[in-house]
Amino acid sequence: MAVIYFNDRPIEIPAGTTLKELLKLQGRDPELVIVTVDEKFVPRAEYRKLLLPEGARVRARELQSGG
Repeated sequence: MAVIYFNDRPIEIPAGTTLKELLKLQGRDPELVIVTVDEKFVPRAEYRKLLLPEGARVRARELQSGG
């Protein structure tokens, strides 16, 4: 297990968890969020291959729609 921070809240995840897996575990649709890991923007194409290291700080924000 590894401890990371998801939207400033510490959580335990299995070692080797990808960003896409984390988003699904947290009930977020990977297609509808913008994510930074350790304050760096992560392109959606990277979600399924980016492994989250111990202590990573992940912030996810839903996309806004409308005008």
